[in-house]
Amino acid sequence: MVSRLVAARPSYSGRRASSLLRGETTGRVLLRLRRVLLCALSLYLTFIIVSSAQDTSAGATQPVTLFLNINNSQLADRVDLSQKRRLNLAGVPILVGGNRQNGDAAPSIAAGIAGGYTFDLGNNLSLKPSGVLSRTHIDGADLLSGGGIGGNVALQYQASRGGLLLRPVLYATMQRDILERMDYALDGEVWQAIGWGMDLTAALGYSRRESELLSTDDREGSYGRLGLKIGLLDSSNLELAYGFNTTKGTLASQFRFNQGPSMSTHLALAPGWQIDGGYSLLAVERGYDNRDTDARRHDMRHRLHLASDWAITSTTGAEWHISAGYDYEQTFTDGPMPPPPTHRALVNFALNF
Repeated sequence: MVSRLVAARPSYSGRRASSLLRGETTGRVLLRLRRVLLCALSLYLTFIIVSSAQDTSAGATQPVTLFLNINNSQLADRVDLSQKRRLNLAGVPILVGGNRQNGDAAPSIAAGIAGGYTFDLGNNLSLKPSGVLSRTHIDGADLLSGGGIGGNVALQYQASRGGLLLRPVLYATMQRDILERMDYALDGEVWQAIGWGMDLTAALGYSRRESELLSTDDREGSYGRLGLKIGLLDSSNLELAYGFNTTKGTLASQFRFNQGPSMSTHLALAPGWQIDGGYSLLAVERGYDNRDTDARRHDMRHRLHLASDWAITSTTGAEWHISAGYDYEQTFTDGPMPPPPTHRALVNFALNF
């Protein structure tokens, strides 16, 4: 005779059993209710975006885009995916692109739908809701291991010499169909022409993140920017600006305060050929802690960006497109290990299709 151990659940009776059963049932109901609400929100957002894309008349702009992004170093070594490709499927544009993954991150693929539609409310007012619904699969993780849903609503007043924009934002991030965090934001912008081809712009914004899994991931931030845009010949322009942004979290190491001037320019040199450039000087204070002044760090960052884009079709008729870019960054810090300067150059030759 062979005897085996049999695993058995403890049995309860009476009021204790009823209480446990009610608690378990309530937890399952709440979990199902949360999933139903997220699913309903996903379907509603998709319906709004897709229904807005039904106008396929001549000259109408399709406000919806399907996208597919691939992060994989091995694939990036074999195929140039740095430039996104736009295709058309049944009148709906599909954006296909990829990036070289960072470090030892697992390859991943993200797909979804994004778009928006502008409603003319009259009296120089317009309303534009925009949204995105995405799913991400990471190699080695569960199928559809991550996802996100959210959007914003932009209310804009546009006059002949100025305007005002207000935009609330809401975005939810999920991991394995469990709500991971919620991101909220509200930003606004105002611009005014002041004569002689110059426009004055000002922007303010506030954001907040609330994590459902890690309390140390909670944070809030704000930013501001004041700029002067100067119009040049042939649709070219020059902009001078000064801005700041700050981030605060539950940990002192999460504190960041950045401020500094910037300059950017757009030069239309010839039909189909344009050059964009920018320079910024950023003073950064991080790791602020009143109890430990040695934990504070101060950085000074120089950033330079140059980009050139030439659509050869516009001058020669050949279906070729050339783009080139150069980025430089140098950081001076009082930290123990100053980072080396970084240079990045990129040249692309593309056949339009």
